[in-house]
Amino acid sequence: MKRTVLIATISAGLALPAVVQAAASVPQPIYFWSSTADAVSVPKSAPPQGNARVIRPPDIGMFADGSWDIERLRWSGWGTPVARATGISSASNGIPNEAEGKRIKKPAQITLSNPSRFEGHEVYRCFTLTVASFPASDEQLCLKDQAGYYYLSSTALHLDDFLSPDRKVWCDITSSPIFCATGGSPTTAGSSPSQRRATLSSAGKVTTCFVAAPSVSANCIQDWDSSAPVLRTGQVTESGGFRCSSAPKRITCIVVTGKSANKGFVINATGATRVGP
Repeated sequence: MKRTVLIATISAGLALPAVVQAAASVPQPIYFWSSTADAVSVPKSAPPQGNARVIRPPDIGMFADGSWDIERLRWSGWGTPVARATGISSASNGIPNEAEGKRIKKPAQITLSNPSRFEGHEVYRCFTLTVASFPASDEQLCLKDQAGYYYLSSTALHLDDFLSPDRKVWCDITSSPIFCATGGSPTTAGSSPSQRRATLSSAGKVTTCFVAAPSVSANCIQDWDSSAPVLRTGQVTESGGFRCSSAPKRITCIVVTGKSANKGFVINATGATRVGP
């Protein structure tokens, strides 16, 4: 037993330099900011901002008025290329106003990445928020220059239409209701595989369609844009109050604002189902 413990201790000791070296590959110290809403840098001629650089922030503001923040953050991996934290999303429901509204609290996860030098300091340039029980709150932000003002801005795309990574789902989110479909465009009876379609209105209403043997007169969709850009795995696109995210073989679309937030659908080549409350 003593020999086993000694071997384990030696093995751990041998592994330690590699871990230390990995952590040391990012210059230290490394910072983030106390808010994702306020500018992190402004031109010299502009009034200064109160968005301080911090190490392991205990909470991060999401809205400048304080109506939404991520609090009680517990960090792991700080100082490495990717730092993660668990915490609580605390947001006002706005009734009767943002200041007096009830706080809605849900578990949340934060990931900071892409460390590099910015204005003489090492900082994490990208921020990802995931609220598993309320995907409409998810955020993907990176540091961007906006006419001399630097903000943590959304990295979401703004595509009118797109294909899933396996090219078996085509979506058009130009206007409400948006839709995604599978099966391609029928030209003659029996020439196309079965079709599915899911539509989503801004009120959160989802309708689905299935045709086993589509034809020109009986189908879920007549058009198909095979040249549309591919929404690659992990990418997100937003338009008109809708958000669609991509996985290897499926697309999920939801409403992101108002009383219908989080309602939507998930669709792949073999099915379409409603998601959300």
